[in-house]
Order: sequence, then C-alpha cells, then structure tokens
Amino acid sequence: MIVGIYLVVVLALKFNSSVSEMPQPDINWAVIDIPVLLIVSLSVLTVVGGGTAYKVAELSGGGNTVASQLGGRRLQPNSTDPMERRILNVVEEMALAAGTPVPPVFVLDAEPGINAFAAGYTVDDAVIGVNRGTIEQLNRDELQGVIAHEFSHILNGDMRMSIRLIGILHGIQLLALIGYFILRASHFRGSSRDNKGLPVILIVAVALLVFGSIGLFFARVIKASVSRQREYLADASAVQFTRNPEGIGGALKMIGASVVGSQVTAPQAEVASHMFFANMFRQQLFGWLSTHPPLERRIKAIDPRFSGDFKEYLRNRKTGTILAEKKPRKSTKAKSQSLKPPLITPGGFGGIFTPGEAGSRFPIDPVMVIAAIGLPTDEDAEYSQALVESLPESIAQAARDAYSARCLAFAIVINAGGDQAQERQLEIIRQHEGAGTEQATRELLIEVAKLPAQFRLPVFEIMQGTLVGISANQYATFRKAIEDLVVADSKVSLFEFFLQHHLIVHLDRHFGHKTVAPMKFNSIYALQSEIMIVIGVLVKAGHQDENEAAGAYAAAMNVLKQPWGSAKQLQSLKFTNNTLAESLDRIAAASPSIKKQVLLAAAQAIIHDGKVTVEEAELFRAISESLDCPVPPVVAGQLKGET
Repeated sequence: MIVGIYLVVVLALKFNSSVSEMPQPDINWAVIDIPVLLIVSLSVLTVVGGGTAYKVAELSGGGNTVASQLGGRRLQPNSTDPMERRILNVVEEMALAAGTPVPPVFVLDAEPGINAFAAGYTVDDAVIGVNRGTIEQLNRDELQGVIAHEFSHILNGDMRMSIRLIGILHGIQLLALIGYFILRASHFRGSSRDNKGLPVILIVAVALLVFGSIGLFFARVIKASVSRQREYLADASAVQFTRNPEGIGGALKMIGASVVGSQVTAPQAEVASHMFFANMFRQQLFGWLSTHPPLERRIKAIDPRFSGDFKEYLRNRKTGTILAEKKPRKSTKAKSQSLKPPLITPGGFGGIFTPGEAGSRFPIDPVMVIAAIGLPTDEDAEYSQALVESLPESIAQAARDAYSARCLAFAIVINAGGDQAQERQLEIIRQHEGAGTEQATRELLIEVAKLPAQFRLPVFEIMQGTLVGISANQYATFRKAIEDLVVADSKVSLFEFFLQHHLIVHLDRHFGHKTVAPMKFNSIYALQSEIMIVIGVLVKAGHQDENEAAGAYAAAMNVLKQPWGSAKQLQSLKFTNNTLAESLDRIAAASPSIKKQVLLAAAQAIIHDGKVTVEEAELFRAISESLDCPVPPVVAGQLKGET
C-alpha cells in the first residue's frame, strides 16, 4: 500500500506541476524521493496503526463487548429455562474440565442458524456465544462438541489473535474510507474557483481508495487463511476433549442439513466472521475469503465414512440409529453419587473413579500433569460433569447467583469453628455488605465446612463466571471485604490463600483493576527469590518432617538445575501473604518455558515421598491457575493393588 500510494503521489506532483505556471521539475523515476516516501509511509502507518489501536481499544472490554455488538444476550448463571440450563451446564462442565474459570454465555436470539463463537483476550474476559438455533437444534453431545471446539480457541490463544485481526482490518479499511470521503467532499468543491490543487487531491483520494481496498482484500485473504488452519486444530482438539467424534461431527452435519445452515445476519457479523464455529457466508471467491474450510472437508476429517448426504444423518438421528451405533458412555449420574477425589495414573489419564478420602495418597507422574496443561480429555469432561452433579444443592445454587456467590466466597474465606476470629470476620461482612449478607454467609458456613477439598477450586471457578456479572461498585465493595477478612484472620490456610489470590486476580483483570502482565522474564535467575518462596511454601505444606521437606526441596531445585536447594536455604525462607502474592505475579510474567520448569519442579516436590495427597494435588492446581497455566482436574483409574 505504501509503495503504490507513493508512486501515485509522485505522479500527482508531476501532473500538477505540468499544468501549473511554475517550472516543471525534472522527476527521475529511478531515484526515490526520500521526503515524499517518508511522508507517505508515516501517513499510511499512522492511519492504519491509529485505526487498529482505536478498534482494539474499543474491544478492550473483551468478549462481553464483542458479544454485545453482535446482539448477544447474557444468560444468567442461575437460569431455570431448560434449553438455557443445558447450554450453561455444558459450558460449566467444559470449563471445569479445562481447569479454567467458567465464562459467561451469550445467546444471539435473532439468529436461527447453528453457530457459536468464543471471544476475549484471555480466559479472564472470555465469553461463549451461541446462536438461538444452536441450542434449539443440537442435542447434548453435539453441543458438547461445539463448546469443546470453542474452548480450544480459548486455550490456544486464538481469541486474542482474532481481536487483533479485527483491529488490523479496521485500520486498513479506514484508509479506503478516507479516500472515499475525500472524493465525496471534492464533489461539493467542484464549482469552486480556487481548485488548482483539486486534481492532486482527487488522484491521491483515488489512490487511497484503490490501494486501501486492495490492502483490505489481501488482509481478508490472510485472515481467512489463518482462520481455516485454526479451525482444523480446534476440530481435532474437540474430538480429543470429548472423545466423541459424532458430537462435533454431528453438529457440522446438522449445519449441512439445516435450511439456514450457520448463517449469522447481525450487522457486525462480517468483521467477526473468523471467530465463529462455522462459515456464516457461502464460499467466497473460490474459497480464498472463506474463514472456514468447506463443511464436507471438515466432516471427512472427523468421519471419513461420511457419504455427503446430510439428510441421511438427520433421518438416522431422528430414528436413534446414530445413538445406537455410538459407544455407550458411562453413567455420569451413577458416578456422581460416589464421586471421590481425582487421581492420576503413572501412565496417563483414564479409567474409573476410585474410592479415597481427603488425606489419602496416590501415585502421580509430573510429566503427564505438565503435558495436560491446555489439553483436557474426555475423562476430565466426564469427571467435571459428575462433580457438578455431586455439588450440594445449596452450594451449587449459591455459586450461580450473583448475590449468594459473594456470600459463598466469604464463607470459604472465613474460619470455621465459631471462634472469636470468625465472629470478627462476620462483623466485617456486616460493615461492608449489611446484615442480610452477614446472615446468608453464616448459613453457608455450615455447608462449606462439609465441602471436600476437591470441590473448592471448581466452586471458585463457577463463582468467577457468576461474579463477572456484578457491577464495578459491587465488586469494589466485595474486594475490600475479602481483603479485610484475610487481614483479620491470621489462620488462613495456604490453599485458601491461593483460592483468594486466584479469584481476586482474575476478577481484577475483568474489572480493569489489573491487566495481564506482558512477558518480562526470560531468565530463571531474575526470579530466584520468587521461585524459592513458591516451591518452599509448597514443600512446607506437604511435608511435616524437616528431613522429608529438605529432600523434596532439593529434588525440586534439582529439576531447575539450580544450586538453591540446601536445607539451610529452605529454613531461611521468610514470607507473608503479600510476598507470596507478589512472587506469583512475577512468575506469571515469565516466559512459558520458565513457567513450565517451575510447575515441573513443584510437581516433583509434592511427589518426592512417592505419594501425593488430594490436598497437595489441589494446591498444585491452584498454583498452576495463579500462573495462568490451568491444569485439568486429575482423573485416574483403580490401580492394581494400590489406592
């Protein structure tokens, strides 16, 4: 665009000088006019860059902004409408299986087609959007396939790239729009006497319009090409996530069988077309501008036996033939009735839920745990579904209601036992939130005291998806209350600290109190004290014996290949809640490779004695989430001769 506009400007200058009374300059086309090139370059980059920055800033609200611009209506987490409840449950289960906060769900009520999207910058501001036709026409397995596809975009960072693509397209389009408006304005100056410079202006305006349009065309080609490749990856991830190819495959076949297909008619739909589950337009320009691969090709990649007859699938679906051919799934309801702490086998994930109580120990493979980050499996999804069904009704309802979710968070933070510290904390809640909130919190304390360890982190993930719906003023009051509760209670457990830190950090990002820290650290040496604190805290929490703790600490530092693992260094570690929070924030700003090393060292620390307690496993998950590396709930099978 810069080169084309530069050549046109030089031509315009030559033309203007030839028709004027001034001496005609000798323009040598073989020599670049540096001043003109600089002016053109800076002008083009300023317009495109400024337009991009403006659009990205406009979308800084994350997924909520995108969904609202598309006409989405947010579903309340405690909705009792059967169709809305089904999609909310599916999203909730997929989020817990991925180890991420539960994102808000938006429905595009005016869209009868089958389509969906994920939008946002990070998991903190991500939303899931679905067309009304999606929740009305798809069964639960097909919905799971679609939502698993969208979670792949969330976990693989596609959402941030998608929003940046929207910004770049807007910036390039702005260049063409400027040319268009200049041409329109020049129409009204046509009768003016003083129009000596008008030809130059017209030539430049045409250049802006032409080259801006050409640039926009190629930008859309690039956008479509990138999007098509990411769609193949998301399809494959969805199959891995659900282990049910007929889920996402069936959803794609339903699009082919539907009269309206995956059409989206919202005015802003075109700029966000690459975010959707399926192509909202017919194949454009031989597929160059299609943001998704052809429907048949996507289905063939999932189901090579597909004949291409969409109506046949619809007939078989109605008669139940397809369901009969599927591998029978385990009874989630039966599993949920005897749900036990999640485990992991040395060889990987899978199997059945095993008996065990809090404090029981089981083998774990740290390499497999690290490999699971961002790669949830069908076992994780089944476990999460069973976990949601196993939640006490009072806890589940409270976690999904904006008012009660705050009370539930307070109840988890507060000390149990009815001692003086608890009464002081309840008085703090009364001062901040009123007597009604204090009484509701007091009632939930009884249920929270009975909540097993493996439920607490998922409950916080559900609560976060609910609390993003409160107002900024309500959040400010809630946040202050949490801070005062922590300060008032010197007995807060380490796991409770991580839960609070995780909840507040993610909500802070959503409400604009804090942004996701850019990557600052590429060297592990810059984070020596922070890593020592986090590993030391984990070691001391899981090993009461000083010798065992020293051995675990040394083993963890050996993974990092650093000489920081002496027993003396472990004993000298001093930290407070604030220093621990600051350490987590700084490590969260490290490169992915450093985070991986830290988590591998943490996993090595908790398995040093050969077994891992449920509390240690959940503490590890809480640390991982604080570092923006969500680990799926660990699912495992019955080991021969071991529990």
